[in-house]
Amino acid sequence: MKNIFRKILLNSRIRNYFCVIRTFYFCILRNKMQNFEQVSNDTWKYTLDSNKRAVYDKDVNLPKHPNRKKILNIAISQGGFKLKLLLPPILQIYSKEELKKLKVLSIGPRSEGEIFNLFANGFELENIVGVDLFSYSPLIRLGDMHSLDFNDEEFDIILMGWCLAYSNNKKKALSEAKRVLKKKGLLVVGYTSIYASKEEVMQKRGYLVASPFSTINSIEDLNNLANNIGFKMYYSKKLDKRFIYGAHK
Repeated sequence: MKNIFRKILLNSRIRNYFCVIRTFYFCILRNKMQNFEQVSNDTWKYTLDSNKRAVYDKDVNLPKHPNRKKILNIAISQGGFKLKLLLPPILQIYSKEELKKLKVLSIGPRSEGEIFNLFANGFELENIVGVDLFSYSPLIRLGDMHSLDFNDEEFDIILMGWCLAYSNNKKKALSEAKRVLKKKGLLVVGYTSIYASKEEVMQKRGYLVASPFSTINSIEDLNNLANNIGFKMYYSKKLDKRFIYGAHK
């Protein structure tokens, strides 16, 4: 039965519908959306609201997003589609058969999409933990990536898919990731370089989406920072404005 469920969720459209329905259930029917109350000053001030409305756009005090589609304030794109960009560095090290044994921390997943996509690709749900500044889901814990409430060397893999840009203190965020990562564990980061000026971003969005502090504009920038902390890069790929970075502890 589990393998059948995995195969069903590999279909991105079905997985998206499944996650949107679960969001409707938890946010509207159960009123489970909560915010983390101890967000540190290391987090850019607009981060919580800017990302929460990518799931549930209620009680968000920001200008309207120019493109996001929603129904009853529920965002209709929640399938965790970007995970396909983060999987290659993992599969370069581990076989499909080994994934079931690995413990994964997903930092800033927003919705359950990334978590169910990990499950669909061979990881076990009980070995996947999400952590974010807001949560409606039993699969995502409330927390701040600058102060992770986990034991040292607890995870085999840490995913930071497009969350590091929201940090005012990226060295601290990466250091926390290193602390909770097992020896020889993998860090996989997805990042988008922002070439627009602050004025252009303000004109389009009405606020600065990413943190303006200690900005990263290239794989080289990220590798220099991570290398100083003790990570060793083994994978990199540039995809237009996006890039993927993989490193060993």
